[in-house]
Amino acid sequence: MNTNLVTISDSAGLTEAAEKMKKGKVGSLIVTDARGSKYGIITKSDLLFKGFAVNSKLAVKDIISSPLIGIVPDADIAEAAKLMRDSKLKRLVVTEGQKIIGILAEGDIIAVSPALYDLIAEKERFQTETEKN
Repeated sequence: MNTNLVTISDSAGLTEAAEKMKKGKVGSLIVTDARGSKYGIITKSDLLFKGFAVNSKLAVKDIISSPLIGIVPDADIAEAAKLMRDSKLKRLVVTEGQKIIGILAEGDIIAVSPALYDLIAEKERFQTETEKN
């Protein structure tokens, strides 16, 4: 799990989001609303495929993934992999109560348990087949 959490306002532009990712050396940002509540996530892939490839003048709120899907820190790693597969996500937020304490990415799971790679690969095949249809 990555505990280096970087946030961005949903009204920010895509260029600002890309700059924050680069500066923070992260692959995703937690998105906040005007009140500072965390409610979404934006990833490098979102920026590239849903953002810049479509319209670079979009705001973060136009391309985020929401609601946040999370898991508790003591959850089983297989449970996390299954949740990613079933939700078609590459990242989960890790929460303690109402507080986000980290982000768990597919790569984190593979690094810890290569056997779970099959679950993730199955998700990728499913997504590819769905996109073709």
